[in-house]
Amino acid sequence: MNETINDDTLRLRPAQEAIMAYRGGRLAISAVPGSGKTFTLSLLAAGLIADGRVDTSAEQQVLIVTFLNSSVDTFRARIRKRLLAMGLADVGFDVRTLHSLALEIVRRAGETPAEELAVLDDFQSRQILEGAVDGWINDNVRLWETFLPQAGREYSPQMIASWRDITATTAASFIRAAKNERYTPDAIHAAIRQQFDAPDGPDDAPNVARSPLIHMLAGIYSRYQAALARQGGLDYDDLIWGAADRLEHRPDLVESLRARWPFVLEDEAQDSVPLQELLLDALTGPNGNWVRVGDPNQAITSTFTAAHPRFFSRFIDRPDVTARTLPNSGRSAHLIIGAANAMLNWAIDHHPVPEVRRDAFRRQDILPTPPGDSQPNPPDSEAGLRIRVYRHREEEELPSIARLAVEYAQRQPNQTIAILAPTHQMGYGIAQQLDALDADYDNLLRGSGREREVAAALHAVLAVLANPLDMKALQAAHNGLSELRETGPVYEPFGGEGDDAARFQAILRSVYRPESILFPREEETLTDILPAGVATEEDVLRLGQLAEFLRDSFDLRTLPIDDLTLALADALFAPQPDAAEESAASHELDLAIAYQIASQLRQWREAQPEWRLPELVAQLQSVASGRRALNVVRDDAGYEPKPGRITLTTQHSAKGLEWDAVFLIGIDGMWIPGSLEAPFLGVHDFLGGDPNAEATAQLYYLMRDEAGIYPDRTATESAHIEVICERLRLLYVGITRARRYLHISRSRATRRQNREQEMEPATVLGVLYRYLQENAPER
Repeated sequence: MNETINDDTLRLRPAQEAIMAYRGGRLAISAVPGSGKTFTLSLLAAGLIADGRVDTSAEQQVLIVTFLNSSVDTFRARIRKRLLAMGLADVGFDVRTLHSLALEIVRRAGETPAEELAVLDDFQSRQILEGAVDGWINDNVRLWETFLPQAGREYSPQMIASWRDITATTAASFIRAAKNERYTPDAIHAAIRQQFDAPDGPDDAPNVARSPLIHMLAGIYSRYQAALARQGGLDYDDLIWGAADRLEHRPDLVESLRARWPFVLEDEAQDSVPLQELLLDALTGPNGNWVRVGDPNQAITSTFTAAHPRFFSRFIDRPDVTARTLPNSGRSAHLIIGAANAMLNWAIDHHPVPEVRRDAFRRQDILPTPPGDSQPNPPDSEAGLRIRVYRHREEEELPSIARLAVEYAQRQPNQTIAILAPTHQMGYGIAQQLDALDADYDNLLRGSGREREVAAALHAVLAVLANPLDMKALQAAHNGLSELRETGPVYEPFGGEGDDAARFQAILRSVYRPESILFPREEETLTDILPAGVATEEDVLRLGQLAEFLRDSFDLRTLPIDDLTLALADALFAPQPDAAEESAASHELDLAIAYQIASQLRQWREAQPEWRLPELVAQLQSVASGRRALNVVRDDAGYEPKPGRITLTTQHSAKGLEWDAVFLIGIDGMWIPGSLEAPFLGVHDFLGGDPNAEATAQLYYLMRDEAGIYPDRTATESAHIEVICERLRLLYVGITRARRYLHISRSRATRRQNREQEMEPATVLGVLYRYLQENAPER
């Protein structure tokens, strides 16, 4: 996306010309950011067709395998354009995502009628997994609770909800790892039974078959697969697994597919999972024609998928593979390219963790485009690189970055601007600052904006219904409903102009009997329960509206949880008959969000029949806080930044995009730790370590007698090495999104869980600061 090489002139760079000379065999292309890999791969496909390497009269095709549906459309358009420019018919090529390719293979195998194949998307698979988790917990409550901290043994609904989320996430990692190794639940259980009574090995070889963790996750995996089977469905890993199995055991199928697709070109190979590599290797055969294009230095999914850049790097280094590079990029100014190269080479040569030096990056500098290129680099006279350190994140960094981005957009209305946050939570903080400035921006954060506001408001009201004597819940209900009113049209009782939030919250806190607000005694008025001389008539009116709405809501408590939620949503969001078209559309979106929340609550209730409103409210808090995303339809595929309008997204989601100016926030030692002893943001630390790492390590040790971890490292240490590597690559991706201006910031302190916390600097930021001192142009 956003590759702006002019494919009308076809003035190829030397590296591209070398790739165009390909005629067959295995080829690996390592492409730096902005080097035009989509253009080059499209040109190669058209060239193979034009040279008669595929027999179009026999319906042969060059197969292009890519990751996103939007990329499918891009490839098709570029190949078609090139073929038509050469006076050829636009035939002889087939562009597919990996999943559509696997589905085609399974269908062509003919073992299952096409109409009976049901492939579930990620959201549906996650729902089934959560049902499997809840079912296992119901049958194994005591074992499940042994993983929780034992001190006190008084578990709040919030702690239980958090542990359940961690269990589901860990189970997802375990199942993904198992399927990529093609381990069925039966095979895992058989290995557990076989090894359970075996004598203990050496101290460094524990009997993992006796681990409660492996028993829990194997049990959840069995339930998950059984639920898929009952629905006649496949998840994405099952689909690719099934396709690979058919290629292994059906030589007639392999022969027909190789005849149809004699050349296979693979995009984004750095994100390839083992099953994908297995499938494409079987499809092309030992002497087949397989071209793989990717950038190991932009592999940013290894900590939450089965992908890892080592797979593509190993392919590049194979003796039967021809290796080529696409080293030239016209995207960024030389100053910004130099910053990316400086941090890459420092990580390879000087990072204090030896495994990071070896595995974080592949040595490959970004080179500017040669003179006369159709995509010249922006001149350094137009470039800027700034590194800022703020005293406090919430009080200084986030407000300052929001203001600076808005000012940049005002000064440069013809340029594109992005703010890239390391986490969604930090992104939400920036969104609040941009909202306060009335900024013109696109919010691409998952579970952001209105979705979280609707969830927070419904959560707040339901929390009051769950515990009407909790004054904090009452205050939260007022806050949530007030914020909802301020960010979108909400009808009575929250449709008027609001009072000062802090003052009104203070008034609420002054009420020592919260039940008197909702259920006043006979002849008792709201004025009577408020401190004398403090509340105004408007305050009393506002409190009366809140109390009336909540009292009416209590009458709905006997409804099923989904009906209760929808009834509350109708009271808040149902459009009025005379509403403007834009306002009505906004209300319809709010109701759609509320419907998703209601459906999720119903599923939790069905999975845990003993749960009552307090437990369900605790679960909903994960949606309101942004830890869990709703299945709200968003159309971010093919997103193109707009000049003068700020894009807000995460570093992960920025890959494939580019902007004139990029603001990278929160680049501190918590996000990019400099050693294995440092704290790791976003990594759970229970069970003595990282649960995902422990789960996959125990699986590998059980099934193949080695844990798949770094030598002489624990599973958690190995996971932390991967975190450091991936976050360095994320920083590299963030830097290389910028064309002309790059602003990197961190803070010395932040507020976490209502506590002030000092933040260590990221070691790599010192490297970039030294680079800036040595290379910044004098102004």
